[in-house]
Amino acid sequence: MHKAGQVMRQAVHNIYVYRFDYVQVFALIRIFQFLLMIPVTSIVLKLMLRVTGFTHITEQNWQSFVTHPFVMIMICLLILLFLLFVYYEMGFLFLMAFHQQRGLRYRFLPLWQQLNRKVVYFFSVQVLFLIVYLALLMPLASFMLPLTLTQSISLPHFLTEEIMSSRAGRLAYAVVASSIVMIGIRSILTLPIFTIQPHISILRSFKQSWRFSKRGLFELVVLLAMLLTGHLLMMLGITVVATFPLYLIERLIPSAALITAGLTLAFLEIVFVVLFSLLQAMFSQVMVAITYNTPVMGKISATTHRKRRYKPLLLISGIVFLVLSMMNINSLEKSVYAPDTKIIAHRGYVAGNVENTISGLVSAANAGADLIEIDIQQTVDGEFVVFHDRTLRRLAGKNGVIANMTLSELKTLTIHQNGFSDKIASLDDCIEIAKALDVALLIELKVHGQETEDVLPKLVEKLRKYKVLDSYYVQSADGQKMTQLKKLVPNLRVGIVYALNIGPMEENVDFIALEESWVTEQLIEELKQHPTDLFVWTLNDDRSLQTFIEKNVSGVITDHPDVARELRAQQSENQYFLQRILNRLRFIF
Repeated sequence: MHKAGQVMRQAVHNIYVYRFDYVQVFALIRIFQFLLMIPVTSIVLKLMLRVTGFTHITEQNWQSFVTHPFVMIMICLLILLFLLFVYYEMGFLFLMAFHQQRGLRYRFLPLWQQLNRKVVYFFSVQVLFLIVYLALLMPLASFMLPLTLTQSISLPHFLTEEIMSSRAGRLAYAVVASSIVMIGIRSILTLPIFTIQPHISILRSFKQSWRFSKRGLFELVVLLAMLLTGHLLMMLGITVVATFPLYLIERLIPSAALITAGLTLAFLEIVFVVLFSLLQAMFSQVMVAITYNTPVMGKISATTHRKRRYKPLLLISGIVFLVLSMMNINSLEKSVYAPDTKIIAHRGYVAGNVENTISGLVSAANAGADLIEIDIQQTVDGEFVVFHDRTLRRLAGKNGVIANMTLSELKTLTIHQNGFSDKIASLDDCIEIAKALDVALLIELKVHGQETEDVLPKLVEKLRKYKVLDSYYVQSADGQKMTQLKKLVPNLRVGIVYALNIGPMEENVDFIALEESWVTEQLIEELKQHPTDLFVWTLNDDRSLQTFIEKNVSGVITDHPDVARELRAQQSENQYFLQRILNRLRFIF
């Protein structure tokens, strides 16, 4: 612990002494990111869509898209650009830390030139090792590596939910995740070794990191944990102090609350960006100190740094603060509303019930869901059964394909989930119960390829029979069938389900159901212009629900309709600005 304390003190000391160097470097990194990396990525994507003739990329066409020669070239260029950005961003910080810890003078241009000399490895087979290295670090990036381009990368929730739905899946996930984290930690020193040592290859850097971690892994993990804990505590403390005046003003002088909230949010946004930059600098200092064993502070030459003036920096900071404040005041003023986002129960209410059953439907209605989503398939006798999977294996523990069985056969079976059991229901059963409960259904048609030619007319006739054509919703991942259904019954609300979407949406349907990982601000605004409703699935944590309810999307599909309803109720005209600020900070950071 004594050495850990020395390393931390040295890191803080170096960052303070060279604070103006860090301000310049991080300013250049952010400018480069927002003025080049993000625009270039957007331009390249639009160019790929235009050249290939695709309007947008979905799970149905992504294979054809990525195998197009032009797209393959562009993807390789984007990957290379991303790798180079990470290399220069972190490499510059590692080299600065290395020189600072030894009390060596340095200038930016020689550091840049040293990094340039290693770029040759990015155009060789060894770049594959760097790709593997970064892929291994992705699970750690969100809480250990504050790289500006990796923070939002994560595994889509619908994939993890499917994996975690069985005991074998949970065990496999735990084993794989633990292995990736362990390998990632043991290889974490690859980049500092590669950037600092002028004549070492990526592969040798990887091997050295692996050998070093045999003796220094525990020390490294402890230091990183200390660093992260201190960072989080500092963020919490600053947030409490900064928001306390707003807490008082909202209760004593409500008329001044909006302006105070805008100023408070702008201040916290700037502080959080600074803190994340400091974390990145501390991270580089600690890694270099551990790798090269430099616990003693290097002596700083008095002539190394001339006296700097603070006025230009203060002026720029003041301008940024005022601009952010005005933007936040305008944004917060627009957020004073009661959202009308529909709460959609995913496969009924699965807590305490089996999915897609009558009991789940009743529980969802009692939980206050506005819509209840159910999955239907056509049976071999042309009827509609309420069931999600193509086979009976997961819920009934039996061999059997839904498309090859009759409705009467299926209704005799008992299905089990999470310690509960129930019977399989028909579409007629669910509609009758839903009508009695006065709740609408969102019916998802699962297409297995063995449907009758008149599957759509049969479904329409079923809905017409119960007089629910004007109040129910129908969706499917088969966009062609949904387009046909919309033409067949224009007054029926029809939508397409996407697990993946990149690019503009131009579907002639009433709504889009999209997995949350692919929902962007641009898409939300685009669909509002059409107008086309947007249902986001499947949102099962409070943060995701709060995010999309605050954005006032048309609907959120969730396994927890009771929680979603409560969160929607909290987002009202009477909600304090303080709560809005805390929610927004949680979304951003």
